[in-house]
Amino acid sequence: MTEEMTIAERFKRSLSAKLLTLTVVFVLFAEIVVLIPSVAKQRIDWLGARLESAYLVGLALDSPGGEMIEPETAQQLFATANILGVTLDRDGARMLIMTPKLTADQMRVMRFVTLNYDLPQQHVVDAWATIFSRGDHSIRVVGKAKYASGGLVDMFVSQAALRADLLEYARNVLLLSLVISSLTAALVYWSLDRMIVHPVRRLTGNMIAFEKNPEDEAVLLVAGNRLDELGVAERSLASLENRTQSLLKERRRLAALGAGISKISHDLRNILASAQLMSDRLARSEDPRVRKLAPRLISSLNRAITLSRDTLSYARMETSALKTETVSLAKLVDDVLDDTAAIAVETRNEIDEELKVSADPTQLYRALFNLVKNAVDALAGPDPQESEGAAKGGSIAVSARTESGRLVIAIADNGPGLPEAARAHLFEPFKGSFKPGGSGLGVAIAYEIAKAHGGDLTLAKNDETGATFELSLPAMPDQ
Repeated sequence: MTEEMTIAERFKRSLSAKLLTLTVVFVLFAEIVVLIPSVAKQRIDWLGARLESAYLVGLALDSPGGEMIEPETAQQLFATANILGVTLDRDGARMLIMTPKLTADQMRVMRFVTLNYDLPQQHVVDAWATIFSRGDHSIRVVGKAKYASGGLVDMFVSQAALRADLLEYARNVLLLSLVISSLTAALVYWSLDRMIVHPVRRLTGNMIAFEKNPEDEAVLLVAGNRLDELGVAERSLASLENRTQSLLKERRRLAALGAGISKISHDLRNILASAQLMSDRLARSEDPRVRKLAPRLISSLNRAITLSRDTLSYARMETSALKTETVSLAKLVDDVLDDTAAIAVETRNEIDEELKVSADPTQLYRALFNLVKNAVDALAGPDPQESEGAAKGGSIAVSARTESGRLVIAIADNGPGLPEAARAHLFEPFKGSFKPGGSGLGVAIAYEIAKAHGGDLTLAKNDETGATFELSLPAMPDQ
């Protein structure tokens, strides 16, 4: 029982076994379809041969010049051909050549066949009825001999003899069909095994190996040059494995980076906390200039502490983590422009002071800060000492509009635009940067913050006259 189950399981799991079995079955089926009319044709040929024999022997016995053969010889010829009786119709006269000698069984059931006039389907039905018949009944056959000038031959033949001949013929055809089907199946199996099964087995083995150890470069699939569907599948799988392995390597780098940043963030919070204590003392200073600058310093330190605490929130940015409130968008943009100010870059806040937005102020500040800072860096150039001359005439404008129930904040600059390499992976961390030393996190963080607020971030314009980012958020009901 265990061995049978093993064979059954192997059959279920083996594409080759299924292919071989199906090929044999289909070829046998085709041979059987051919066998059905072939048996009917064999029956017609068998009866026709006896009809010709009966006619020739009848002519020999009833020759105008006298009998050409002895009656005993004719009897032997009829017996050899399993002919039980013959009557010839010549010139309208019926001549009894051999009196039918029928047994009781043969006289009880008699089949009548009109050889030259029965329909093809009738021949098929009669042939298979003969194969599945029992006993030795007689068959009466009426037909015209092939070379006869006229008249019909009316004869009786043995059904048992016809059945034996048809069974032998069918057996030979089936044996030949089995040989042909086996040979065809072997050739088809070998061909398909080389063309399909072997490559599929190779793909399957590679997928299993890659699943066990996806970070091992040795298991990466090397695609061939086939142009058919399997070749396309190989190249697609090879590309997928390479991309998956690249993503796994990037995930490891991000995990290591996250661990490092978390440690830096912890120490930075302690440093900023100490700086916050110092700023509180400055806020109580009697110097009016210090008292004027202290609130802004305190606000900047508080924001720095919050940003430090949320450094790792990019990977887990969710709507539930936001602390939304009604925010004056113009004031928030003023803070962003003040914190990103550069000598050579003109910034304009074109937002209505009455415009409000429901958002997490810290996170929205982060998003706008990153977008504006990227624009400033693009206009100011890499060298601060040369920024004034390099970016003369550079400007950044922040505006807002409402459309279709959305508040769209546009950050537009008149810089050179983003290169193609940056646009290809614009919203992916560590890939969208085109500045020396850039991390590529700024736009990616802004994109995640917009998504967490139920909004979106798009590059609305990018050409030689500048770039425009549009950050959309749900508008407040009264806007």
